[in-house]
Amino acid sequence: MLFIEDEGYVIDRVQEILKGFPQFVVTHTAMVDEARKLLEETAFDVVVTDIYVRGVSGLELLHYAKEKNKETCVIMITGVDNSDLAAKALKEGAFDFVIKPPALDRLSNILKLVALVKP
Repeated sequence: MLFIEDEGYVIDRVQEILKGFPQFVVTHTAMVDEARKLLEETAFDVVVTDIYVRGVSGLELLHYAKEKNKETCVIMITGVDNSDLAAKALKEGAFDFVIKPPALDRLSNILKLVALVKP
């Protein structure tokens, strides 16, 4: 799993959630260039990314991930409660969309579902 996020409190909260999923080996980055490089080098099964990361749109990272592995499960997280943005992300191939911080706990339920469908 690749986790792309640059906000400290979100990183801490998501990493706490991820402790409940030992089946996922997590690589975290807050750097856009590193995220692009990681996505080019590795076909991650799961990508959790902020919709806005300094220097790039999370939608661009969604496309990078899907180009490398069309079966990848991309979960978008954002602080912006915008139904149009959520619909666009889902239309472009995101598995789900989570609003932070109040809905971050929902990420756990999404990951439980992903764990069931991914070998």
